[in-house]
Amino acid sequence: MTIPLLGTLSLRGFTHAWFFLVLAAVLALLAAYVVAQRRKRRRALRFANFDLLAAVSVPRRRRWRHVPAALLLASLALLTTAMAGPTDNVRVPRNRAVVMLVIDVSESMSSTDVAPNRLAAAKEAGKRFADELTPGINLGLVEFAGSATLLMAPTPDHAAVTASIDTLKVAERTATGEGLFTALQAVAAIADVLD
Repeated sequence: MTIPLLGTLSLRGFTHAWFFLVLAAVLALLAAYVVAQRRKRRRALRFANFDLLAAVSVPRRRRWRHVPAALLLASLALLTTAMAGPTDNVRVPRNRAVVMLVIDVSESMSSTDVAPNRLAAAKEAGKRFADELTPGINLGLVEFAGSATLLMAPTPDHAAVTASIDTLKVAERTATGEGLFTALQAVAAIADVLD
């Protein structure tokens, strides 16, 4: 539906459609107004002295005399429509992007070939990445050594992921594949929620 000066109005339904029963009362008021106007004219014609009436009456514009009644009926119709609660289904775009940080915490991360050690460098790089990541993108954290652990499910709260990065500690053994598999499971789980 297109409304002049307002543009396109897309309505999918009404919350309280039964309010449109009030429009019957508005139509009844319109019918009563029309009947009253006709009776008024007949009564005036029956008892009028047209010569005297022409001499004493102030000329009025006939077309404007119905404007107040028309405005009243239109406002009642609009009020009824508003009370019915027009609704529309609007799809709100959500950022469905998911990034998983998968960090190795095996004993090899204690190596000092990167100052002060690999794990500290990985923590700093992860925190910097989380801080620079576009707001709204879901970020999660997985640590792996002998087994993989989902420390933070994907969330748009990057500060929570940064806090989880600080908890990383070196552990025994390495299971890289398990870490990646855990990250993919977390992505699949949030994909179900976002759909």
